[in-house]
Amino acid sequence: MKTDINKLLVTILIAFGIGLPLPAAANEPSVIPEINSPLMYLLPNSPTFEDTIPTFREKYNKNHPDTPLYEYRVIASKDISQPFIRAASKINDKIYSSAVLERGSEKIKSLQITLLPSQHKRENAQNHLLAKKYITALINQFEPTLSLGQAEIQLEKLLQAAENRPAFSQKMGAIRYIIVNSSENIMTFAIEPIKLSLSDTSVNEN
Repeated sequence: MKTDINKLLVTILIAFGIGLPLPAAANEPSVIPEINSPLMYLLPNSPTFEDTIPTFREKYNKNHPDTPLYEYRVIASKDISQPFIRAASKINDKIYSSAVLERGSEKIKSLQITLLPSQHKRENAQNHLLAKKYITALINQFEPTLSLGQAEIQLEKLLQAAENRPAFSQKMGAIRYIIVNSSENIMTFAIEPIKLSLSDTSVNEN
């Protein structure tokens, strides 16, 4: 068991850098370590969504009971000068969600789903499908005008555009989608709000 955990820690460390694992509450899976290095995709002075994590989870789990999100645990940091805090929630051994929260208000600045590779092809394929289900549900939650089917189509287009790129982002309305593909086959999908201006249009960014 310790060997498997150590391998997981090394995998995440190679891609991002990590913090310490968090204990789980009763009847909930333990939380996978969260990113502990400078954020790769959060824009400076970025805005926040209106919801805190508890409010978001309540709404999300009500709308998407088949892909529930467990409680997010805040990850302690010695650097209190940072204007944000991090939290993480484990989905299974290879998939977890993390969030960047505004310090003080604790509103969501960025919400991510991270998929780690599996040594077993069948498990890897199943986890890819499950991660896509969660990401589709998140897109639907943040863009309620889209049906789940439309959100799935939007995700497939984003994944195709991000294929073979280390990082890809696209603005759609007031939301920015980011996909980060690491050299260790780790994929992170992030959703963030953006500040709109008169010149804003839906464009791709490298």
